[in-house]
Amino acid sequence: MEQNRLFYLSRLRLACWYAGVMSFILGLSSLGVYQVVAHAYRESIDEGLESVAETLDRSLEPVVQESGSLQHVARHLSLKLCAERVNCFTQTTATKPKTVEPVNYYMRLLDRQGKLLALGGLQLDQTPRTIQIENWQTLINSSGTRYRQIEQPLYLKKNLWGYLQVGRSLSDLDRHLTVLRLILLIGWLATVLLVVWSSWWLAGLAMQPVYRSYQQMQQFTADAAHEFRTPLAAIQSTVEAILTLHGQLEGSEIGDKLAVLKRQSKRLSQLVGDLLLLARIDGRLVGQFSSCCLNDLLSDIIEELAFVAVEANVTLVMQAQPQELLYVKGNEEQLYRMISNLIVNAIQATPSGGKVSLLLTCNEREALIQIQDTGVGIAPEEQIQIFNRFYRVQQDRSRRTGGSGLGLPIAAAIAQIHRGSISVQSQLGQGSTFTVRLPLEN
Repeated sequence: MEQNRLFYLSRLRLACWYAGVMSFILGLSSLGVYQVVAHAYRESIDEGLESVAETLDRSLEPVVQESGSLQHVARHLSLKLCAERVNCFTQTTATKPKTVEPVNYYMRLLDRQGKLLALGGLQLDQTPRTIQIENWQTLINSSGTRYRQIEQPLYLKKNLWGYLQVGRSLSDLDRHLTVLRLILLIGWLATVLLVVWSSWWLAGLAMQPVYRSYQQMQQFTADAAHEFRTPLAAIQSTVEAILTLHGQLEGSEIGDKLAVLKRQSKRLSQLVGDLLLLARIDGRLVGQFSSCCLNDLLSDIIEELAFVAVEANVTLVMQAQPQELLYVKGNEEQLYRMISNLIVNAIQATPSGGKVSLLLTCNEREALIQIQDTGVGIAPEEQIQIFNRFYRVQQDRSRRTGGSGLGLPIAAAIAQIHRGSISVQSQLGQGSTFTVRLPLEN
């Protein structure tokens, strides 16, 4: 199955869809787990801050009622007083050893106007410097550390006399969430790799029955085509022998019927040969690849098909070719068949007096072979179907020329085998241009 490009690409697409969908689902799941855990952490921190703030509020109320002095309140909570017109943030407490972690929590006392009166907990130069009267805040200090803060109004005999702000560092939360993100990312990547491998394996299993059916159909086509060749050859030779031995039959009713039988048997033989060739190409039985010179190959094709163009009253020319010789890796017989099919189709599609041009060029990596005609052209809706087997653009012309609708599919299959491609550009009434791209050797 790996050697068949059609099934290989189908398996690859199926595996990519499996892997893409599962990766998306796993990514959403990981994001959901992260959000749930992060929300649980934040809720726990907020609940702890709210509990601390309520406890401090209850402990402050009797102290304020008894003394009414800010010094007593600060002494009760071991806070650092902020003197008038002194910026508390520029002051520092005694330096602690570096091995001692700073206290996570800090507290602030503010008056009714939001002016800072006292603070405690963290070192003064570590506390976030934004002072706002809001219920919940997430602040960042000068070193980039995040803090979560709750503001609690303080009442004395139902009169607002100040605010209490309690906050804590979120460095432990950020550290835990960073580890969680790393674990989820590594887990997601490992799972995606496993999913990719599983998708490829499952796609192969899913394609096996289809591939076996395709092989059976392909084998049947090849066997049938091979078996048909012998009786068809016998019929054709018998008709030719009868017409040769009995020359007086020419022009009679029996002679005309024998001529029709000869013509149809020849057409069937050609059709059987095309089917057998397609079966071999699908099975990758195209013979040995070798170095092929496109310049010589195209010259031979032009020389051989010149009489076909003369009979159709069509001018067949090779417009230009590069100065250097172009070589590709491939099977010369199959390349010859591919290009000659395209040229014959161009001649048949070109009316009497028209012109078919063959152009050989190249770029850095590819050789380009263009077959241009001044024929009837191909409608846009039919250009995507002309490479389908047994599809014929003009049924009446195909009957006259004996076409079976396999010439372009054979050419496309040969190009695909040689890691190339065939494209078409056409306008009705102005002709068509078929472009063959083949990778250059080396």
